[in-house]
Amino acid sequence: MNQKLHQTFFFVLIAVAGGAWFAFAADEEWKLPPETARLKPGPGADLVTGNCFNCHSVDYLSTQPPLTRDQWKASIIKMQQKYGAPVATNNVDALLDYLVKNYGRAK
Repeated sequence: MNQKLHQTFFFVLIAVAGGAWFAFAADEEWKLPPETARLKPGPGADLVTGNCFNCHSVDYLSTQPPLTRDQWKASIIKMQQKYGAPVATNNVDALLDYLVKNYGRAK
């Protein structure tokens, strides 16, 4: 077999195998495990739920190092400007109050 024919045969074989795997995988139901982490209760927790968890889970907060108010603010601004998070400007201070109190550190 010449090399071009060999490469074509190999490509077709990979495409067929990939298509068969995709068809098999499409029949299976994928289910994520339930969210078990919970926010610390307090004023502003509802804002965090409504503004932050559209993109990431509660675990994201608990795995962050304790940030200062300025660091949390920079993080919120980054989420707004770089990732398009729909956080209303008038909610930022309340979010900061909650995050610093429950997941932050003093200066």
